[in-house]
Amino acid sequence: FTVNFTITNLQYSSSLSNPYSAKFNATARVLIVLLNQLFKKSSIHYVYTGCKMMAFRPAQKTEGTGVDAMCTYKTDSAVSQFDRVTVYHEVSNKTNGITNLGIYSLDQESLYISGKYFFSCCNKSCAFLAAASPAPPLAREGHFTVNFTVTNLLYTSALGNPNSKKFIAAKKTLTYLVDPLLHKSSIGPAYIGCKIMAFRSKKNKDDTGVDAICSYRDEPSDPKFNRVIVYHELSNMTNGITKLGHYSLNSQSLYIDVAKPKTTQNPGQIIGQFTLNFTIINLRFTKDLRTPSSAKFSSTEKIMRHYIDPLLQKSSIGPCFTGCKVIGFRSVRNRDNTGVDTICSYGNCSQVAKFDQAKVYQELRNMTNGITKLGIYNLDNKSLYINGYTEPLERSRKCFAKLIPGKALSKTTALRPTSRLFTLNFTLTNLRYTADLDAPSSPKFTSTVKVMNYYIDRLFKSSSISSVYTGCKVMRFRSGRHRDDTGIDSICSYNNNASLATFDREKVYHELSTMTNGITKLGHYSLEKNSLYVNAMARKPILIEAPAKSGYSLSFRIVNENLPNSDSQSPEYKATVESISNKVNQLYRQSNLQDQFLNCSITRLRAGSIVVDCKCFFQSAPNINRAAVERVFQDSTSNATGLWLGSSYQLQGFSVDGLELAIEPATYEAPLKTKKENFRLSFRISNLPYSPELQDSRSQMYQVNKEKIEKELDVLRTSSLKDYFAGCTVESFGPVSGKTYTSVASICKLTPDPFSRALQEQDLYEELKHLTHGFTELGPSYELEERSMVVEGYSPVKTDEQSERSELQFWAIILICVSILLGFILLLLLCFLIVFCVRRKSHLYQVQQGMYGVHFPHLSTR
Repeated sequence: FTVNFTITNLQYSSSLSNPYSAKFNATARVLIVLLNQLFKKSSIHYVYTGCKMMAFRPAQKTEGTGVDAMCTYKTDSAVSQFDRVTVYHEVSNKTNGITNLGIYSLDQESLYISGKYFFSCCNKSCAFLAAASPAPPLAREGHFTVNFTVTNLLYTSALGNPNSKKFIAAKKTLTYLVDPLLHKSSIGPAYIGCKIMAFRSKKNKDDTGVDAICSYRDEPSDPKFNRVIVYHELSNMTNGITKLGHYSLNSQSLYIDVAKPKTTQNPGQIIGQFTLNFTIINLRFTKDLRTPSSAKFSSTEKIMRHYIDPLLQKSSIGPCFTGCKVIGFRSVRNRDNTGVDTICSYGNCSQVAKFDQAKVYQELRNMTNGITKLGIYNLDNKSLYINGYTEPLERSRKCFAKLIPGKALSKTTALRPTSRLFTLNFTLTNLRYTADLDAPSSPKFTSTVKVMNYYIDRLFKSSSISSVYTGCKVMRFRSGRHRDDTGIDSICSYNNNASLATFDREKVYHELSTMTNGITKLGHYSLEKNSLYVNAMARKPILIEAPAKSGYSLSFRIVNENLPNSDSQSPEYKATVESISNKVNQLYRQSNLQDQFLNCSITRLRAGSIVVDCKCFFQSAPNINRAAVERVFQDSTSNATGLWLGSSYQLQGFSVDGLELAIEPATYEAPLKTKKENFRLSFRISNLPYSPELQDSRSQMYQVNKEKIEKELDVLRTSSLKDYFAGCTVESFGPVSGKTYTSVASICKLTPDPFSRALQEQDLYEELKHLTHGFTELGPSYELEERSMVVEGYSPVKTDEQSERSELQFWAIILICVSILLGFILLLLLCFLIVFCVRRKSHLYQVQQGMYGVHFPHLSTR
């Protein structure tokens, strides 16, 4: 719904018309906070989700500023229909009779809720008279296109990518230049703003074409929009269509036209959507098609819509058809083919009674030559699905009818089970939404999708549709009501066959509610209690609580198997638990208690062959008691050779006991977390000379090499780790001491299966060694310095060198010790020799002592 009012103490300025200006953003933030405070205290606080500031405009009566806001709320069945009269009076009361909104003063007659204005007066009965009196016609929004060509702006591929810096900069500059012109024109008072939609190549990329869509308020009191007058006004203000700021224009390139809807009839409000899926066999899948922000994704999406829209406009839903949106491309047959997934919308109109998917399927098949041709593309003739509906055996039916004339093969018996789709939506309250979750190619998006799919699969494999359930796919993440919340939108599928009478979304909703503890817990994630939707259905809050239930404890022994591993965290233990749990759940779902049965969960396995402890839960009913539960188990496991659970497990003895009603069904354990997800990787490139430019993340050299190296590291997608590999990101470049080489530091993210062993540095190292031919080359562009690769500090080469150095130091110490010991021995020997020589010579002398001292007489010569 829209909210419009006028602030009398905020003077309008040109900066408030520019959505990129600091003043616009600051004012918008303040007003959004004030509006949130108002509506969170109103009667719609339970379903209110937020407001967004659309535009500021000059006020007509004063020098103040008009405010146009768009607010949203959930169409929850628990809340009565949105009553703008009630909301108007609540806002009026909370703003002191429409005079004050926080720091701002308001024009008392300026408040409109969804285009509706109500008189204010003191008399209590006046409110009823005002509500009954004719209101002014609703203010509508008109649109017109503006096209022109800039002759001094060279077109580059970056201008074709809406996410590139050049596109964003050029868009801001041109919006800044175009807005003042239209504010000065005849539609200035009603003008809201322009948005640059695309740039295109002109004259072999020498010039750039600009396509913009502008909007204005189509007030009944204002003169009708006249494109001729606006054209001449813009022509005069651009010097005869030659100058726009610092840009030069092609004088023949200006076009002003009224923007018209795609179809001639107004389909009204969108009331339904359906999925359209098919496979193109002459379009090879590439990595670019996985990234919505890539130029290839955008161009291919435009071509798809160009081909699909005309077909559906010619079909039986043509008068109501509003458009299709490509939500993703996927790899088929090892990337040789490309699958296309789209969501199409249709409105409410009298020409079409009801959407018939089978009829639309037949019409599209005829218009695509038997599902073989879509424009320039060739199609797989078995790949078309409308809302999960297909007719894969149609050709076989015709052949069978020809072979056996007179025997008609009914469509019901001939067709295999068809796949049907349903949506699943919920909100996590302990996962903060970030920009990474909006990019399907980001590692965080990929890893979170894997975890979500794991948890969702566990739920549905324990539900009433487990036998026909085929899988779920998380399509997107969205920002929740609070900054710490993240919304999940997923599409699930099941086989529509005879074993499932009809898909009961209320029953599935109730089962999911029970298995998530009243919509509060999903694995290690917390859920917003009122956020669960199954095929767009949610229960009223009063119905969310599960009805009274009865619990029973089952115990039995499996005698033909032994417990492979008593560790409850081991893969073998978990596989055994899942196998037994599936068989017990299947036993009760196929029994006469299936309508009351909720779920069974294994609480413990014990050794002694295998002793199983299990808890089962049922909705309380007259026929549910311990004897009935025991009888069903006895009857379903008994045969001529004894008690058997399925065809795998032979049982010996069992018992059933009642549980306290307060005990809830056991929840599933969170998947095992890996010890490490992010691996730091460093190596040296010998043929990339280091330059200081490589340290500037804004330089072209940095961007080009970063992108190329990350692309070459994607070689891990072909390795044995391909199922776990999420991607690598280059963090920095650096110099190598004494060489001209460049060192590279990067982080690679791997998300192993919850039940697989934790990945180690050695695993990634060995894979990279094999993929880079012994660490000699990284793709065709880069040569690596041999032995330079290090994963999380691990490198066998480095370890060997260190051990060699350790060994040299050890022997050096030994040699020093031996040398010291030898030196000491030699010193002792030398001392011994000196003493020996001195004592030997002492026999050759006679020492005499007289009164005059000591003297040595001559020795005898004898």
